[in-house]
Amino acid sequence: MTAPPEPPLLGNYQPKFFDAEDFAALQAFTEILIPTDDTPGAREAHCAHYIDFLLHAADAVPALQSRWRDAMKTLRQMGFHGAGAPRRAQLVETMSGTEDPVYRLIKELNTFAFYTSRAGMIETLDYRGNTFNATFPGCHHLEHHKV
Repeated sequence: MTAPPEPPLLGNYQPKFFDAEDFAALQAFTEILIPTDDTPGAREAHCAHYIDFLLHAADAVPALQSRWRDAMKTLRQMGFHGAGAPRRAQLVETMSGTEDPVYRLIKELNTFAFYTSRAGMIETLDYRGNTFNATFPGCHHLEHHKV
């Protein structure tokens, strides 16, 4: 199955909710949470774009928008925005250990954005739609064969 070409608006995306600096920080954070390896990551799924678009469209939910503005302010105060890649990864790891509210906020929406995207659902999970398996092959991992 061949993916359709990427819509041009994603390549030239201009954030609508976040300013450029917050958007860049959000992109970096999402890519640390779901990195690109042998499968697509948050970058290919455009998770930051989705989050920005969703928050821009959430005018009727000012409390949600306020939580995200506060989260980005917290990240800025922690030094995330100006940090290099190793320091950013270290900050995210530290936040994950305590389930920091900012970490949790970004992680939850990033995970949703990823696993509902083409990159997450089809390219990573190999979702094939409403199909059924004709057979159910057994597990080939020897460690799972022990009773």
